[in-house]
Amino acid sequence: MACALTALVILLAGRKLSPTLALFTPLALVFVAILLMRPLLCVCLAIGLGIMLEFSFGLVTSQAHFYDTFYKRLTPLDALVLLAAASVALDMLRDRRPLKFPKELRFVSMVLVLGMICGLAVGKGGGSGLKSLVLAENLIFYLLLLPLTIANLKVDRAQLRLVLGGAFALAVVKALLGLLEVAAHKGVSIERSANLTYYEPTANWVIMLALLGIVAAVLARFRPPLWMLLGTPLLIASLLLSYRRSFWIATVLGLMLVVLLALSPVGRRLLVPTALFVAVGIWLLGSIHFQSSSPLVKRAESLSPNSLTASVEDRYRIDERANVLAQLEKKPITGLGILVPWEATAQPLPIEHEDAREYVHFAALWWWMKLGILGLLAYPLLLLAMARMSWRIWRSSAEGLFRAFGLASLCGIAGLVVAETTATFTGAELRFTVVLAAQIGLLALVASQLDGEQEPAEEPGESAAGPLPGGGPALTPAAG
Repeated sequence: MACALTALVILLAGRKLSPTLALFTPLALVFVAILLMRPLLCVCLAIGLGIMLEFSFGLVTSQAHFYDTFYKRLTPLDALVLLAAASVALDMLRDRRPLKFPKELRFVSMVLVLGMICGLAVGKGGGSGLKSLVLAENLIFYLLLLPLTIANLKVDRAQLRLVLGGAFALAVVKALLGLLEVAAHKGVSIERSANLTYYEPTANWVIMLALLGIVAAVLARFRPPLWMLLGTPLLIASLLLSYRRSFWIATVLGLMLVVLLALSPVGRRLLVPTALFVAVGIWLLGSIHFQSSSPLVKRAESLSPNSLTASVEDRYRIDERANVLAQLEKKPITGLGILVPWEATAQPLPIEHEDAREYVHFAALWWWMKLGILGLLAYPLLLLAMARMSWRIWRSSAEGLFRAFGLASLCGIAGLVVAETTATFTGAELRFTVVLAAQIGLLALVASQLDGEQEPAEEPGESAAGPLPGGGPALTPAAG
């Protein structure tokens, strides 16, 4: 019976797929069935592959096929995200668990849904088909779907600690692979004389968060395992050799905030002055002329206001922003809608990019353009909801690992706001959106542990934070 069923599956698959792929179809179906029965594994696989596999990676170029579209704009990563949501939903049905909707996400979710409906309606008036419009909103939809999916996982605190420790390990491995790519001269060329680690935002975001987390743990007098400390130089080197100016600034700002919040309650009153101080410092740094041929120095010099007007790409961003603002002045409430391109009516463009007229290098403008005034409201509300959960975890959790994650997320959000004034990642870039949505869900999951879940009493002498992956000591407050 099983052999006959397998043969039938191969035969049916052969009508749509190549003979080689058809032979693997029964195995793929078994794998899908296993993932549907293991929701935590399914979620971790989707997010882990989204972090590890790059669009462009010199050491293993074949991994880019993971992002090949198989239907409209959908890729295998999209399929894994939907499979993860289905796995958690089935697990909830089996256990008859009610849906948990984090309170911090309720209002922003309502605004986001209304904005998506507005974007569809306006986009429909632009001539696009309803199916294409719905599929074009998949990334924005993930910002609703994934947080709810992860917030409803059935996990205990030990599993949460394992997930967070594994995420840090993944960031270290990612940094190491990026440095190996640079050492092998396989990375993307920068400043015509060097190779970079990662240009895409996802890897830099994950590595930046890991760096902020380990600094938060050390400054707040928690005891991170030795392997985490040893991985820190790799994180720093990878970020430095990414040559991403926006993430350099975001990391500096994030570290400044971590130092202030981790060392003293007085730091809370210094957040705004410190942010202004960092901005002025970056401005002055970019204004200094260095006599050096180093690509790092050249990249730092490009932060200068004079360099922004001289660079063709930076000039393009300025003219792009002027054109989008001119379009939005005509439709400030509804925006342009989904799949509706903007036009260069205010400023001529120095260069043209393929498929660039549906994108703008400023996140707030992108959300306004796509979803109208509701999108302009939903974007800061989403980040504010993240910040609220992060702050609550940092201030209220009794476990060092969770508190470090909360503080790193809180300070990382400040850096993200700065970085997305020069590019749009949230809702516009597949991998980054999936990872950020997963982070929101993980924050909600950790925050739910603060709302009354009690664990069995621990054995005398056992740390409240428990062990971490790799056999290192627990991340707990150090003795005074």
